[in-house]
Amino acid sequence: MDVSVSYHPITKEQMQEWYFDIFEDMGAASELKLRIPKEQLKKHTLEELETYYKDKYITIMKRSRDLDYDNFNKWHAYFIAIAQGFFEKFYFVHGSAISSIIDPEFHNTYVTAWEEVIPSDYIEGLSTSKKLDGAFSAGAYISPGQVKKLLKDYENDSEIKDLLNGQFVGSKIEVLLAALNYASKNNQGLLEATKVIDQSTELFEEPSCFSNVFNCDVLSAAVYTSDLAKKFDEIYKGTGD
Repeated sequence: MDVSVSYHPITKEQMQEWYFDIFEDMGAASELKLRIPKEQLKKHTLEELETYYKDKYITIMKRSRDLDYDNFNKWHAYFIAIAQGFFEKFYFVHGSAISSIIDPEFHNTYVTAWEEVIPSDYIEGLSTSKKLDGAFSAGAYISPGQVKKLLKDYENDSEIKDLLNGQFVGSKIEVLLAALNYASKNNQGLLEATKVIDQSTELFEEPSCFSNVFNCDVLSAAVYTSDLAKKFDEIYKGTGD
């Protein structure tokens, strides 16, 4: 999967507060407190940043309200992932995804069906999947209990460890584990999505993001730029594509 895949720590209650409540009443957004990292305050005031990102968040929510897709993953689930990034830390890797794990037993054990998470009014009549549906889509939702189980099994079950390491190669597994540990610590689930953050093809150039890119954990960027640097090195040496 040659796209960025992000992982968003979030609970059912936070989905309701940050997405569904605002989807129904845009005015309720004024009561929400955004997450503004300290790094952003070096060049701008908190008031400036809150105004900018609140406007961006509301624009995203209006965009979702104007849609009428028949696919839940590409509509509500995807926009939930975008909304999460205005209020909470998230993570991303390139080219690796929980959805790409083929083993059906893995998904039965560690991924929750959307019908068990989402209010019926927002899912009835829409197609759903526990996996990513291409670019600009959400995929797996690992519930808070499943997050803790997956972490425990990764440490104690060699088959699960090999399965994850085989998909999240090299340092990418560190990003997934960081996302799982953060979610576990905060009793959150973990939502998978593509193209919330869109990495640049240029080395060390800041990626574009539909949410607040500064809420993306620094480990994600470090691993991605390290992998990209290795690819550039191969090209310059004439050994890569």
